[in-house]
Amino acid sequence: PTTASTSNARFRANRELRQKLEGFHGRRDPRAVATVWPYLSDGDRAIRFAARVALEWQEPVQWRERALTETNARRAIAAMVALARVSGKDSIHRTATSPRPDRALQERMLSALDRIAWASIGTSDKLDLLRAYSLTFTRLGPPSDATRQRLIARLDPLFPAATRDLNIQLANLLVYLQSPAIASKAMTAFRRASTQQEQIEYALALRALKVGWTLPLREEYFRWFVSTATGYRGGNTFARALNTIRSDAVKNLSESEQLALKPVLDLQPESRSPGQVLASRSFVKQWTVDELAPVVERGLRGGRNFERGRSLYGQVACASCHRFVDDGGSVGPDLTAVGGRFGVRDLLDAIILPSKAISDQYAAIVIRKKNGEVVTGRVANLNGPVVSVVVDMLDPGKFTDVKREDIESMEPARISMMPPGLLDRLKPDEVQDLLAYLLSLGNPKHRMFK
Repeated sequence: PTTASTSNARFRANRELRQKLEGFHGRRDPRAVATVWPYLSDGDRAIRFAARVALEWQEPVQWRERALTETNARRAIAAMVALARVSGKDSIHRTATSPRPDRALQERMLSALDRIAWASIGTSDKLDLLRAYSLTFTRLGPPSDATRQRLIARLDPLFPAATRDLNIQLANLLVYLQSPAIASKAMTAFRRASTQQEQIEYALALRALKVGWTLPLREEYFRWFVSTATGYRGGNTFARALNTIRSDAVKNLSESEQLALKPVLDLQPESRSPGQVLASRSFVKQWTVDELAPVVERGLRGGRNFERGRSLYGQVACASCHRFVDDGGSVGPDLTAVGGRFGVRDLLDAIILPSKAISDQYAAIVIRKKNGEVVTGRVANLNGPVVSVVVDMLDPGKFTDVKREDIESMEPARISMMPPGLLDRLKPDEVQDLLAYLLSLGNPKHRMFK
């Protein structure tokens, strides 16, 4: 249509407020601090962001003391982020006469963050609080030893937390502070992590930890690189990035540790695909939709195990192909919103009978070669004289190349690339937990887990 569109007035007031706050960006205005301050705790994150950036453009002497004594938790967190950004090493407020951040100011900022009661704020604010701590170190440098010990005492009891995001933020902070207890606790979380993304996050954080290790924990950490991690896939620099993480961790070993761990450090990688991991589970039963549907529906009334469901998502290779919330691959459909689109029977139907309905977006092709060979898979690359095909969706980084001149015909496949029997190695209660995890949209507080 060529007619002018009608504007959506539903959030007009919010947009106008945000634009008003953004009017202070890039300039100083004597009215700015009083205007933006109340909105540092606004429920709309975009408005909070606009208010904080506006504050950063004002002369810090006008609002520093107010920030350091703010009692509203959300407002105090935003104010400390702003103060860190304007007081840090790359701040627009650094001058030739004041080239280094103020260490006394950092102590006051950390004390202000310490006053915020962890139990009194929600998950989103907890993440912002941890990021405010991190930014204070990034911009103003490491804390004194006494402050470091105080922060370890405050943050150590918070790990593990209720969500993956909080755990990763806490792990990184506690590793930075060199907490003696985080090696054991983070390795437990590392061990339980069900997807390659989460495991890599812990591997990355722990590479910088120098204290609190036992030899068995060190050995387990380095064995991950040659066993589990070798089955994971990513882009062209993926393997090199993992090697860099490992090399950084090796640099933090003492000479005696390197000597004791030499047999592990010298191990050659063991290639183990997600399909092999799945095959290592014992066969239970060739399930049908009619058998499982009433079992799952009964189980979803409550009492499900969220952590086991999340773990099974990785164990049965779902995460190899499908993204769910923040984890998983991208060669299959995103499952994040599956709970809003599928009922129990429909979801079981899609898993147990993957070829019953195949989306055009994820359909495979059958390539018949002139010599009689047949290659079936998803096309990864159609450029140039070679067609690259993914024939095993559980190993999407491995390509089979077919020269165009050797192709007799290409036609759509009638069989889904999703392997059948993924649930056949799960017991009924495990199927219940897995589907509860998916249908709850990854929400551990859903009624299914009560």
